This record gives sequence, structure tokens and C-alpha cells, in this order.
Amino acid sequence: MPPCSVYVLLAGNSLNNSRTCPAYTFFYEGSTINRTFKFSLFAIILLMPIYSAEAADIRAFYNINQLPFKQIFGLPSLDNSPLTETGKLRLNIITNISNTFDISAVTHDMIATDVETLQASLVLSYAVRNNWQLGIELPYIRHSEGFLDDFIYDWHDFFNMPQNGRMKENSDQLQIFYLPAQGDFFALSDPVSGIGDIRLNSAYSRPWNNRAFIFSTELKLPTGDFDKLTGSGGLDVSAGLTINDPYSLGKYNITLFGGLAGVFLGDIDGDMSAIQNNFAFAGRAGIGWQVSRLFQLKLQVNALTPLYDSDIRELGYPALQLIIGGSLTFADDAYLDFSIAEDINTFTAADVAFQLALVVTY
Repeated sequence: MPPCSVYVLLAGNSLNNSRTCPAYTFFYEGSTINRTFKFSLFAIILLMPIYSAEAADIRAFYNINQLPFKQIFGLPSLDNSPLTETGKLRLNIITNISNTFDISAVTHDMIATDVETLQASLVLSYAVRNNWQLGIELPYIRHSEGFLDDFIYDWHDFFNMPQNGRMKENSDQLQIFYLPAQGDFFALSDPVSGIGDIRLNSAYSRPWNNRAFIFSTELKLPTGDFDKLTGSGGLDVSAGLTINDPYSLGKYNITLFGGLAGVFLGDIDGDMSAIQNNFAFAGRAGIGWQVSRLFQLKLQVNALTPLYDSDIRELGYPALQLIIGGSLTFADDAYLDFSIAEDINTFTAADVAFQLALVVTY
């Protein structure tokens, strides 16, 4: 099927089937400011402090941008609470399901993303000595039609969020394509899966005035496949600094955290390497509230500078995500993270991502 035909199918509009399709203007239902306000207000209400619980370690959500053309890179995890006691081992089993429906066109460039992505990762971390941690992440990725489209539509409708072309009639379809003004186009319309890019990481914690500075590095290996969007085919390296602060608002059982990392991006194993950036910044900031010994609530904002040199929002605009959720503790060394991530700068991240993560420390 010609790229523009796919575009017509997704957008539900009439375009001729030539390669040089006209520029398109999209009008959004509602506003980003309105939905951000509602979503933030909901999160703030959840995080209103009480004084009955003792403070405990609060970890940032292990969440990165799941937009298909971005999750192929080694975006930094910026862990705010690495292991600090020699010999400790942490097992983290993460399941992330994201759903996206985006369509954009600028001059002769076009992109469409109608996909549900499952990423299941096993993350092993080990404290080789006090305040030093080494780790490895083994991801499995599947892109498919999924099953959440109707639910996402109703979710956006309930919160008065923009649907951006999403309709009941085009539920549970898979179409990913990028049509540049020059060069070959990328298209994916059949479900694909495989091992993603393996990551190696290290972290060093430096205590300071009841707070901690965490210096981290990550290396992403090209074990995935760009044709399946399970990897970039390049080698990525990042270094970052995270601050963990359980002290400033400790009397309210609240922990603050934030971090910033720079990442070098190796060239994509495909034509899109012509427009990718080879350096980017990623940051996150968050707040966590220890409701009780068994329960935490957390709010987090993730930011990412553009990974591509493009006028298309999905590729060339800064990304911003709002993540809310919590942790349920089963035992002193085992808990379950749950979160919802929402794209608050339209088209720059997956529309919504649901995550469950089981964390056990030995």
C-alpha cells in the first residue's frame, strides 16, 4: 500500500496517492494546558500530605519515552536510589504497555503511528561495594495492534483530552510509517517482536547532608533490530547526575528527587540516521509521599530534548511526560510499582503508558 494511502486510512481524510502529499494542518480537541491542569490537579490531590507515616526510601519510576522511533535509543534511566550496601542484589521485573495514535505532516514529510507496544524487561543490579552498583537490563519488545484503543479513547473523553484523530472506528490497528521528503520511507504494518537493545549501567552514590548525589553511566548495546523497532542498531552512551532528597520535607514523609543526563546516540542502522541527532539531554524530577509503611504515592515529570532534526512534532520537538502512580510494599525487600504516563506535550511521547514493576532485593 503506498504511504499516502496508509495516511488516508489512518486520518480518515481524502488525499491523492502521489508521493508528494500536501501539507496538513491539524486542529486539536481541547488544549494541552487544560488537560495538563486537570491531570496535575488530580495528582496533587492524591499527594496532599498527612503526618502519620514514617519516611522510607522512595524510588523514581523506571520509565522512558515509549514512542516507537524514540524508545530504540539508550535513554537514561536516572535511578535515584541505587544499592549502597556491599553484596546486595536487586531484581526488577518491568512490564510496560504503551498506546499511541499520532499523525503529522509538514511540507513533504509525513509520519503516522498507530501502535501498541509491550516492553518487558529484566533488570539486575548488584552492589559490588558500598555505594557502588553495577547492573544489566534485558528487554523484550513487541509492537502490535494491541487491545487498549477503545479504553484509551474513553479515557481521553473522560478527562476531556484531545483525541488527535483517534476514533472508535479505527481501533486496534497497526500502522507505523515515516515518509521523508528525500530518501526511503519506513513502514511497519505487521506485528513484530524480539530482544531489544541490552543495557549495562553503573551508579555511585555520594551521601551529603542527609541527601545523596548519584553519578550514573549507561551503555546500550546494538542487540535489537531497527527494522522491527526493537533497537537502533547503534551504540549509545550516557552519563548523569541525580539528587535524592528525603530530608528537606522529611517531616511530611516526602522525598524529592531530580536528575539530568547527557546521552551520545550512535547512528541508526537505517536511512533515518540522516536526520537523527547524535547528542541529547534527558531529565526527570519528582516527588514521593510515604502514605504508610506499606504504601507510597509518587508524581514524576520526564523531559527529553529532540532526538531528530525535523519539523515534525513526533521527531523534532522536546518531549514531556507526566507520570503518576505509587508503590505497594509486600515485605521489607519487595514491592510493586504501578504508574500511568501521559504525554503532556502533544505527539512527543506515547499517548499513554501503563507500567507494573516488581522489585525484590536480596
